[in-house]
Amino acid sequence: MNSPHTFSSSAAWAGLAAIYMGFLTVGFVFHFIPPILPLMLPDLGISHGQAGLLMSLFALPGILLSLPGGWLADRAGAPLMGAAGLLVMGLGTVGMGLGGGFVPVLAARALAGTGVAVAVVALQRMIVTLFAGRPLGVPMGVSGTAVPLGIIIILNISGPWARDHGWRAVALGTGAMAMATAVVFFVASTLVARRKGAGRPAPPAEVGAAGATPADKGLAAIWIAAVVWFCANGAMTSFMTFAPDHFFELGWSVRARGLVTSIPMWGSVLLGPLTGWLTDRYGRRAGFITAGMALMALSLAAIPGGLVPQVLLGTALGASLAAVVTPLLALPGTLLPADRVGRGFGILATCANLGIFFCPPLVGLARDRSGHFTAPFLLMGAIALAGMLAGLGLRTRRV
Repeated sequence: MNSPHTFSSSAAWAGLAAIYMGFLTVGFVFHFIPPILPLMLPDLGISHGQAGLLMSLFALPGILLSLPGGWLADRAGAPLMGAAGLLVMGLGTVGMGLGGGFVPVLAARALAGTGVAVAVVALQRMIVTLFAGRPLGVPMGVSGTAVPLGIIIILNISGPWARDHGWRAVALGTGAMAMATAVVFFVASTLVARRKGAGRPAPPAEVGAAGATPADKGLAAIWIAAVVWFCANGAMTSFMTFAPDHFFELGWSVRARGLVTSIPMWGSVLLGPLTGWLTDRYGRRAGFITAGMALMALSLAAIPGGLVPQVLLGTALGASLAAVVTPLLALPGTLLPADRVGRGFGILATCANLGIFFCPPLVGLARDRSGHFTAPFLLMGAIALAGMLAGLGLRTRRV
C-alpha cells in the first residue's frame, strides 16, 4: 500500500493533468483569431483598431469577474467553477462562428471571455490546493506551459484551417473542443479532488494582536506584481495580435507567419518548468521577473527595425515570458494564507485582463494612424518597460 505522502503526490499530479488540459484549451480560444485576421477583416468589414477590440473585449469580463471568481473558487470549489468557465468559453466561441456581423461576433467573444475569467482563476486556485505545503515553482512552471503550447498549436493550424474551410469553421471547431474539455475536466478533477481532499474549506487566516493578518504584506506585493502582469499581458497580447499581420505585409506565407509568431510560446514552454525549479531552489523571483520584462521591452522594440533576425527576437521573447510567468504566478500561493489565495489570483487576473483590454486597441490605433508597424512595436516595448520598472518594487520587498 502506498504511503499517504506517495498517494497525495500521485493525486496532485493527476489533478495537474486535468488542469493542464483546461489551460491548453484556454490557449486555443484566446489566440485562434490572429492568424485568421486577413480573412476576418474583409469579411466583417472592420479596421485594425476594431480587430484589436475583438481581441481585447475578450478581457473585459475578466476585469469585472476575476475577483468574484477568485472568491467563488475559494468557497464553491475549483472543479465546479473551472468546468463552468470552460463550458461558457466554448459556447461563446461557437457563437462567434455563427455570428452574422461584427457586433454579434463581438458579443460572442465577450461571452467566451466571461468563461475564461472564471476558469483561469479556478484552475490556478486548484493547483495551490493540490500542492499545499510544497514548493509551487515546478507545478506552476508545468501548468504555465499549457497556454503557450495551446497558442503554438492554434497559431500554426488556424491559418491553414481558415484558408481551406473559412474562418468561421475555425471558431466552430475551437468552441466545440472547449465544450468537450469542460466535461472531461469536470469528471477528472472532481474524482481527484475527492481523493485528495481538495474540497475541504480553507482555514481562516491567522490574526495577530494588532488585528493584521499574514496576508497584509503579501497582498501589497501581489498588487505590485499585478502591475507587472498588466504590462506583460498587454504587450504580449498586442504582439500576438498584430505580428501575423505585420509579417503578412512583409509578404510572408501563412505558415511562416504562424510559425514565427509562435516562437515566443516555444521558449515559454521549454523554459517555464526550469524557471520554476530554479526559483524553488534559489528564490530571487523578483530578479527573474524584472530581467524578463527588460528583455521583453528590448525585443519588442527591435522587431520593426529588421536589424535582428525575427527568429532570434522571438526566442528572446520566449525567454522573457518564462522568466516572468512562472515566478509571478507562484506568488499568491507563496505569500498568502489559504483562504486568500483565490483572491490573490483574482487580483492578478483582473490586472492582466485590463492590460489585454486596453493595450491591443491602442496598438491597433497606432497602426491605423501611422500606416506602418514601427510605432505599434515601439509602443509595445514601452509598455513592457513600464512593467520592468514596476518589477523593481518587488525587489525592494525581497520577493
